Amino acid sequence: MIPIGLAREGPVLSPCCALSCAGLHLVCAPRAMAGDARSRVRLHLAAMRHCETFLPLPPAAVIAIDEALAWCGRRTNALAEEIDRLGRQRQLTVSARLVAPSLPDAAETGAGWLRARRDASAHRARLRTVLTQMMSLLGEVRCIPGRLQDEVQVNLLVPAAETHPVLHELHERLRIGDALWSACTVTGPWPPYAFISWETA
Repeated sequence: MIPIGLAREGPVLSPCCALSCAGLHLVCAPRAMAGDARSRVRLHLAAMRHCETFLPLPPAAVIAIDEALAWCGRRTNALAEEIDRLGRQRQLTVSARLVAPSLPDAAETGAGWLRARRDASAHRARLRTVLTQMMSLLGEVRCIPGRLQDEVQVNLLVPAAETHPVLHELHERLRIGDALWSACTVTGPWPPYAFISWETA
């Protein structure tokens, strides 16, 4: 078995199971089902549907059961607070692709390349500001840089019960479009990956 998250209460459906640890439930899945980060994300989404207070362990982490139980035992109060704060909330992710032209080829040198790099960086910052202002009307927002050079992501944290109305509102707002982006997509609801602070827990 491999730990995939924590829960306060509620049934855990097969093939996952829950081990009790100092008043918390350590949700575990068969190791064969959680062999990579993508599989763990799928398990997180399934567990989130069945455990209202489910809080995922990092998707890329592979933690032994004994390690996880000892880790939870040392942090029971902080983890309980984190579950109460985030367990009934969901993450929506807005990804916008920039309209700005790509950077010149790395082989090009000189002032022109530096100006293009500066302009692209400024464009990303403007886009992130626009998206953040738009999302701030809907709830708590945290920005993280996109994985791609020409993409910006904004994560929105919403109560689970409000997920579908907020999704509808996001689609309405983004449908109008903006001169700063060429494409904008919304994905989720996800477990609150971007908002969990395991370092402090």
